[in-house]
Amino acid sequence: MAHSQPFMGTKLQTLQGLPAGLFAGAGMAFVFSLGSALFGPGVLRLWQTAAGTFMGSAATTGSAGVLVGLVIHVIVSLLLGLLYATSMDRLERRDTLVVSLFYGFTIWVVFSFIIGGWINREMVSLSRTWWGLIAYLVFGLLLGVWANLRGRPAVR
Repeated sequence: MAHSQPFMGTKLQTLQGLPAGLFAGAGMAFVFSLGSALFGPGVLRLWQTAAGTFMGSAATTGSAGVLVGLVIHVIVSLLLGLLYATSMDRLERRDTLVVSLFYGFTIWVVFSFIIGGWINREMVSLSRTWWGLIAYLVFGLLLGVWANLRGRPAVR
């Protein structure tokens, strides 16, 4: 069924999802780190826990775990940015932000309640905090901000 009006707003090209994911991932990392520093196990332990996905208990000693945790976060952010850019349709700017916020919420639900337990149970416990949820929402919101700022304008 054809739409009676063309979609307005912005749309990202697929490869624009890479910088969008990096931008959103940086914001999420900041919020997650801040929450972990103020209310959780601390910033280093947060990223060591993320590294535990591949390194197991070896991630908890030394700085290598922190680096691996950050690399994992960046890779996942880039992939989710690509998925976002590929699947996002042209919407009004405001609607783009709402859909993007929902995208962040959906990622939080999928990781925290569906697949996270198979991947890294410790990371799930950090994600299920209120500040973990906020970090995921920030990720989605920043994808929408990037789309509004850098996306291809609608043709009227």
